[in-house]
Amino acid sequence: MRIIKEHAWVFLMLLATCFLAFGKLMNTPLWDSLDASILCEANNLAKNPMAMFSHIGFYFSQPLLQLAFLWEYRFFGLNPAGYIAVNLVIHSFNSFIVYMLVHMLFHRRAMSVLAAMLFALGVGSYGKILMGVHHLESLMLAGLHMLVLYFFIRNDFRRDGRILSPLFILGLGLFLMTGLTRTASFSLILTLIAYKVFFFQWRKGRAILSKDLLVFTLVGVLFYWGQYQWGYRHPTVFDSSVPVDHFGWLSIKNIFRYLTLMFFPMQQSPILDDTSVLVTWLFHGRTFIRFFLTLTIISYSFFGFVFGNKAIRFFIAWTYITLLPFSGITASGDWLNLSHLYLTSLGFCVILAAGTRATCRLLKRAGRRKYIPYLVPLAFVTASVGLAHLLDQQHVQAAASPKAVAMREKMVENCTRRPARYQEQP
Repeated sequence: MRIIKEHAWVFLMLLATCFLAFGKLMNTPLWDSLDASILCEANNLAKNPMAMFSHIGFYFSQPLLQLAFLWEYRFFGLNPAGYIAVNLVIHSFNSFIVYMLVHMLFHRRAMSVLAAMLFALGVGSYGKILMGVHHLESLMLAGLHMLVLYFFIRNDFRRDGRILSPLFILGLGLFLMTGLTRTASFSLILTLIAYKVFFFQWRKGRAILSKDLLVFTLVGVLFYWGQYQWGYRHPTVFDSSVPVDHFGWLSIKNIFRYLTLMFFPMQQSPILDDTSVLVTWLFHGRTFIRFFLTLTIISYSFFGFVFGNKAIRFFIAWTYITLLPFSGITASGDWLNLSHLYLTSLGFCVILAAGTRATCRLLKRAGRRKYIPYLVPLAFVTASVGLAHLLDQQHVQAAASPKAVAMREKMVENCTRRPARYQEQP
């Protein structure tokens, strides 16, 4: 109860911020064929909920996610506004977890609030993950990912990492739930190892490969084996004919492509067909800009590891680790999915908030000029919210196309009759 009284105002502020910044997204009609397919699947499951355990659909072997979509469908039906509203609520809660996590590691409330606000406003991920019904999976996974880390660290600090602690049992239960959404178990385990390494002295020199971490690792292995045996696996652009060294090189390049995308969110898009001369000029010079940004990121990462404190080192490691599951998805890198930057942007927001607050402290005797460093996060917030609304305008135009109108009509038709495969057998 003390934690709720002390921090509830932060959650309410983040919730209001998310809806003020992105509430307009709820007015966008359905435009994505994947969202339409998921709503039809939810309609089928609403008629026969047990079918989620016996049929192969979009989320085979992911009953937790299917239950979430089924719950949404019972409330919102085929209206996408309700689904987007749920996305915003979950995003607000995830932003609150960011605040709690950063506050626990840094013990600086102002910096923690700033980092959570930047995350809530989509800095680094640009709100793309909030715009689709199917993004519920990624939002849920990110929230579970951060909650597991929060309870794991809290248990390590308050209970010396004991596996019979209520905090550990709760964290393990949430970790089990992450396995029911997507196989991101090993990136989470790597994050836990990074915490153990960088906070070694803060943890009073306790073993890195302790019992709690070994239990998480064992569960992760079991999930990986189960997913390999029975899970639905999306095809990858890399097949067995691709040499391992070539795959590794492409993965490394994709990591830095994603990192530069957080700073410079410009890639081929219909938005560029109707934009200013300056933006067009920047787009044509994107190769040189990305090259220098990559050098800057490598340089900061190196000096951050060498001279930064333990928390900065941890969040730099977080930034790289959380990109690993997405580094081998695209071979060219000509188009990258901004939604994959959602968890990664947490590290970016923390580093940006820490740098802003540290610079303000250096200028504390400079009067009003001490607030000048806030212009940097303000620029990122402006770019994030602005780009999110430009993408939304693009989606509104796509929703008005004859193809999208026909898709919605077909969806309504399919969802008002019962498919033969769900009818009871005589």
